[in-house]
Amino acid sequence: MGIDDLDRQILKYLQEDGRISYVTLANQLNVSEGTIRKRVKKLEENNILQIVGVTDPFKVGLDTVAFLWLEVQRGQVNNVIEKLKEVVSIRYLAVTTGSYDLVAMVVLPNREELIKLLNEQVPSIEGIISTETSIILQIHKQIYNWIPFKESKGGTASV
Repeated sequence: MGIDDLDRQILKYLQEDGRISYVTLANQLNVSEGTIRKRVKKLEENNILQIVGVTDPFKVGLDTVAFLWLEVQRGQVNNVIEKLKEVVSIRYLAVTTGSYDLVAMVVLPNREELIKLLNEQVPSIEGIISTETSIILQIHKQIYNWIPFKESKGGTASV
């Protein structure tokens, strides 16, 4: 699905305030509330937009946040991804370049659960060659307002 300028404007407003009303948004963008409602629904159905409440894991009792860097056997990346997607504590999973093939962010209540994940769950997944773990000690910036960019004539990104 392609997105147009109105979709980009809607996304920009929602990234600033995910609780903005459709009426307010419609007034700001000079369109009908129905148009906003349909556009937001379409963005959600096409997995372009997901409206959620974001919390700081440390402030809600989840004491252990870590990144797992995973080296995976060639030809096994998709299988490993599918298995890792089933792990409840993995909150973020991405394919990367460089020394590791995947990176996963895990959020757990304590270090003991991290040890179980590293010693029991991860080794049981066929295709993982090696891992490296980085424990997050503090979070100083956590934002999700990735304003959609479009490419300009010079090949650089612009809003």
